[in-house]
This record gives sequence, C-alpha cells and structure tokens, in this order.
Amino acid sequence: MRMRLAALASGWILVATLVVPAAAPLAVEDRPSPEERVKIETALRNMGFVRWGEIEREDGSRAWEVDDARTADGRQYDLRLAADDLRELWRREDD
Repeated sequence: MRMRLAALASGWILVATLVVPAAAPLAVEDRPSPEERVKIETALRNMGFVRWGEIEREDGSRAWEVDDARTADGRQYDLRLAADDLRELWRREDD
C-alpha cells in the first residue's frame, strides 16, 4: 500500500513539473512588456489618470484592459485601450 501511494505521489509530482512550466508563459504574454508598459502609462497620464491597477490583455485580445484607473478627482474606471494605438475603446466607472 505504501509503495502504491509513493508511486501515485511521484506521478502527480511529475505531472505538476511538466504542466506548470508550460502554463507559465501564457500568463507572461498577457502582461505588457516594459516598453509597452511605459507607452500605456504615458497614454493613461495623457487621458488624465494618476493611478491604476493591473494592466493586461484578456484572452489574447487586441486590447489592453486597465483596472481601477483613477483620475485626480478620485473617480475610478475600468478601461480598454486598443493595443495598436492605445486609443480608448471604452470606459466604465467603478462604484
């Protein structure tokens, strides 16, 4: 019984070792590169935002999603920016 559990545990460790590294690059691709981040943050400042949360692409889309972007007066929005020219595609005010 003990050998069977050890073999089972070894199998799960092997599966986890093979699966986790394969999934990791997907998460990285959804985040902006350092160069893209500078451009996005410059565009956000030009739109009047002073702070923001996470910036990522959703499901490989051609748009950047910006969470919790705040204006100087304290209003908070979620935004979507076109990936090619960073124009604002939509904005939704958060409560």
